[in-house]
Amino acid sequence: MRTGPRIKWVDVLKGLAIIFLVFSHLVPHGFKGNESMDKSFIIGYFYSFHMPLFFFASGFTSNFQKYKFSSFLWSKIKTILLPYTTLYICSLLYFGWMHWMGIVGTLDPMVVIETFLYADGNHLGILNMSLWFLPCLFLAQIISYLVLKISSKRSYMYVFWILLTILGAFLSKLDTHALPWSFGTSVNAASLIICGYLFKLNEQFFIEKLKINKPYIAYTGGFLGLLLFLINDKPGMSGNYYGHNYVLFYLSVLGSLVFYIYLSKKIESSSLLSYFGKNSLVIFGLHGLILSFWENVNFYEMFSVKTNMYLDGISFVVISTLLVFLSCVLFIEIFNRFLPFLIGKNFSFGNSKIITTIPNKNV
Repeated sequence: MRTGPRIKWVDVLKGLAIIFLVFSHLVPHGFKGNESMDKSFIIGYFYSFHMPLFFFASGFTSNFQKYKFSSFLWSKIKTILLPYTTLYICSLLYFGWMHWMGIVGTLDPMVVIETFLYADGNHLGILNMSLWFLPCLFLAQIISYLVLKISSKRSYMYVFWILLTILGAFLSKLDTHALPWSFGTSVNAASLIICGYLFKLNEQFFIEKLKINKPYIAYTGGFLGLLLFLINDKPGMSGNYYGHNYVLFYLSVLGSLVFYIYLSKKIESSSLLSYFGKNSLVIFGLHGLILSFWENVNFYEMFSVKTNMYLDGISFVVISTLLVFLSCVLFIEIFNRFLPFLIGKNFSFGNSKIITTIPNKNV
């Protein structure tokens, strides 16, 4: 639950994370038939930190100690589960369009209901796998709240954070795929959320004592994050997989966080990145559907004919990334202007009305 004005660098951090996420999801589409690309350096590197950035930011902008559980729970239902339901319905509507076009067959209504309720990556793959993040985030927020509420002293928070992280490492070695709402992953996500919350409580200490605002510390953190990823392996939080060594994964995340927090603060004036960060939920939930739509209407073939330029490999990825983000803007504006409550936002009236518009300033 967030109160007060938005934190610019956090929005920018989320903006960077959503760009990395979309780009890494599109690379395999640009190199179809090349299975090695899914294990490429660039995809693996982005996977090593883009999801942790989101969970960390969620913790940094939360205030777990201030609210009663009922208020906190209701807030998360409105801001996480309601958007999940909205985006799931959007996914169903898109599937219905594909069925009408003869692209896919029918879908058993019971499968639709089971997929919605189970809400993990394996089940959601038939409609929109990216939606696994929202139920997982909801569980992780609830776990974080309960853990921090029993921590009467700040020192206890560190102890419970470490214990929760150890539990997450243990669960990552078990087969948790049968658990709904990506429960195994949610424990690890809660650890990252609490990490973000603890960083907020001690940000001044990290700046004054550990000098994380200094370039040489930031670049060192980024280098260590990259190095530890190379030693470890490509993680996949949707499958609760963290490479060969969980400790290396977590240390890699912390190193990358130091660098990308520094970078986000340096470029916090970027209205474009801030815009994408503020609206990352819509982009997260719709980017796969949008790419699929443009492929199904043969846009890329028509583009190649009109421009005499064949899109393949990196050219496909770059054009698709631009196309997906431009398309997302349309849906972002529709939701923000006319249906904000469906994505967890509130209407504003009178002089206080604030409408998110496409920024004029580029990165």
